[in-house]
Amino acid sequence: MTKISFDLWGLQLLEPMGFLLNMVMCLLSMFLYFRLKDEEISDFKKYWINFYWLFALSTFFGGFSHLMFNYFGMMGKIPGWLAGVLAISSIEMAVATQYEGRQNTLKNLVRAKAVIILLLLSVNLQFTWVMIHTAIGLLFILGASSIHQVRMGASHYYLFLYSIGLMILTLPFRLGGIDLHLWFNRDDVSHVFMILSLILFYKGVKHRELVFKEAI
Repeated sequence: MTKISFDLWGLQLLEPMGFLLNMVMCLLSMFLYFRLKDEEISDFKKYWINFYWLFALSTFFGGFSHLMFNYFGMMGKIPGWLAGVLAISSIEMAVATQYEGRQNTLKNLVRAKAVIILLLLSVNLQFTWVMIHTAIGLLFILGASSIHQVRMGASHYYLFLYSIGLMILTLPFRLGGIDLHLWFNRDDVSHVFMILSLILFYKGVKHRELVFKEAI
């Protein structure tokens, strides 16, 4: 994949679109974080709040790791990847809170999974491990739980499924190596879908909490 290179203030920088879209995700995540933080907080919402500030941290470092790859190389990816792993684990923790009888067991499994992924990253510094961690967290944990909730009559969980669907749409571009344009490559496509997913996740949390309060 060809990367755009440009000079600024005597620095040789890369991927301006990757940096810009990561900053958009960072600012959006912080905005949604504060929107959720200022309201009444349940255990479910608490973990989603953690997700948003961790994801903001991940995209902040991720943006600069794109921009300054010539200076930091793969080592510059580590802070963003670590925060990203913990962000997805926060979503998994939120799912676990919905199953009171098995909550502690599920949370321990989430912690174990995160530790395994971090150990694998320490041995083999590849984004593949982060993608596997994310796929399991979103598809098999949040996705399966949302399908179960929809079948139980909680139709607002469709918002989580729509968000996951957007993530899936990025796969043809990534796996097929499809770049729409030099200034809008496969990573940029993924970032746009992720921006939309962040908004749908937020709406899903808001609807879930509203329905939960009305049921009490």
